[in-house]
Amino acid sequence: MLPLRPTARKRGVLLGVTALAAAGTLAYALWPAQRLSAEGGSFVRDGEAGFVVTDFAYALGPDTQDTKACPNGMSWDVSQAFAATPEGKRRPGEDDEAYGKRLEDGGKRLSATPDGKNYCLHPELAPTDVHAQVLAHPDARADGIDLDGKISRSPADARSGRLDFVGRDGAKGVDNQFWRAVGCNRSYQSAGQSNGFAVEMYTGSWGILFKLADVDDLRNDDDVEVGIFANADPIQLSPTRKALEYATYAMDQDPRFRASTRGRIVDGMLTTDPVDVRFHHVVNGMYLERPLRDAQIKATLTPQGVLKGYLAGYTPVVELYDYQFGFRNAKDAAGKPSPPGRILGSSNGAARVLGHTCPGIWQSLHRLADGHPDPASSAFTSISTQYRFEARPAFVVDVETRGSNDKLVRND
Repeated sequence: MLPLRPTARKRGVLLGVTALAAAGTLAYALWPAQRLSAEGGSFVRDGEAGFVVTDFAYALGPDTQDTKACPNGMSWDVSQAFAATPEGKRRPGEDDEAYGKRLEDGGKRLSATPDGKNYCLHPELAPTDVHAQVLAHPDARADGIDLDGKISRSPADARSGRLDFVGRDGAKGVDNQFWRAVGCNRSYQSAGQSNGFAVEMYTGSWGILFKLADVDDLRNDDDVEVGIFANADPIQLSPTRKALEYATYAMDQDPRFRASTRGRIVDGMLTTDPVDVRFHHVVNGMYLERPLRDAQIKATLTPQGVLKGYLAGYTPVVELYDYQFGFRNAKDAAGKPSPPGRILGSSNGAARVLGHTCPGIWQSLHRLADGHPDPASSAFTSISTQYRFEARPAFVVDVETRGSNDKLVRND
């Protein structure tokens, strides 16, 4: 374990989500009657504070299943699509096991071109998936923040499907087109399986750190430096598997997983300027990357030093498909391409279990993309994506860290 020590300052190289350096909580007993400054106690040391993210998930919206938000029902997987064909109808006397096997086989045939190219690897080759549903209802709600400073609610926006949302908290202009793309998918409902990142995060596969610098006042400060980093250390847990506060974490040394921006604190609310960030993502032993362009933080800072709110921006559509659905660019622990069988099995298996098709998702993401138009075609290449997070005080250090098994993984 690294020694507990204040984070060293490194202007212009902050990236990932870093931990909050903390001292005692005595100063917070005076919140907000007394001005709380970085030099007056609290968890800020020498104008710096760090955080480790302890909860992270997509910011979505209220459940849509069996509501008017999805008037045509939920998206189908390939087995459901096959079941709707004449060939997929149940035959007289066919028992559950035989019928289930036939549906699975029929679904596999719908998952590839006639010459055998699998659609999860080649979604651009697939015909239009008429069973892929999107959340087009104008009254649908979504969590998140306004990314572009516009309220897009015109008839033209409605026709394109790129309507801004009204938040559940009444916020206007919420840009969350990813929720439109997956909102009629059963896996993205509150009890679904696609919005839980905690398992891999808490087993040490990846993490996020935040760091604040140039902090003069935790209630109101018109200029602070904000670092967002990938975490190079596993989250330290209590015996009850709760993230420990004030543990020490090292920033990822790869500059691609580091970013720095400026922000401001108004009445305890931190808001940052846009910056591109990139995090690690692990699925089924496959190592991927989760990018977010023009990312912004809007989060409250509580008297106890908890930073809670949104990290939102625009995800390149192709990269989003690859890390969340297709896994086409996945690597193994040694940094080599993941075995094709694992990629195919994971992408096709997830589609069947989670209730979508790879082409349907690919088409929905491209249809609803709303960011970074291509200069040549004017087609949007990224889609607004919102995450909700909670981060707690920690010490963040800029040193190289290495697990005891790294040499075995690298085989050097």
